[in-house]
Amino acid sequence: MTEYIYKKSWWRKNRNWILGICMMVSGFVITVLIILGKPIGDFTKTMVDSSVYDNAFDLVEDDERVLALLGEVQPIGFFELLEGEVRYTVNDKAIITVGIKGSKQKGKMDIIANKKDATWKYETIRIRTKKPKKTIEVLDDK
Repeated sequence: MTEYIYKKSWWRKNRNWILGICMMVSGFVITVLIILGKPIGDFTKTMVDSSVYDNAFDLVEDDERVLALLGEVQPIGFFELLEGEVRYTVNDKAIITVGIKGSKQKGKMDIIANKKDATWKYETIRIRTKKPKKTIEVLDDK
């Protein structure tokens, strides 16, 4: 009598584990993309259209009160944007908090602006520092 020994292939033995792990990993990736999708999109939008914080920086750079508090300010770079927060609303309103460095100390710059046609209209440009705890409203007298 001849008996055949049926041997399962590696794939047949392990496919349930592999498919289960693949489903868990893809579920995790999809969850992360759903949670971080909007912030990543807002950050990308700011990197592509940097005029919203560049124009605000120009106003801050010319303000004597800011120069007295922070010293000579350095341009806003990629890492300052990463450390900050960027949000856009549906009607092209930007709400941005970004780090700003001066020769004396560093602080945060808060920007709230609305995009009308191709230009940004600023509601708020504010500089905040911790030591000393001080706030400067840049648009007060402009």
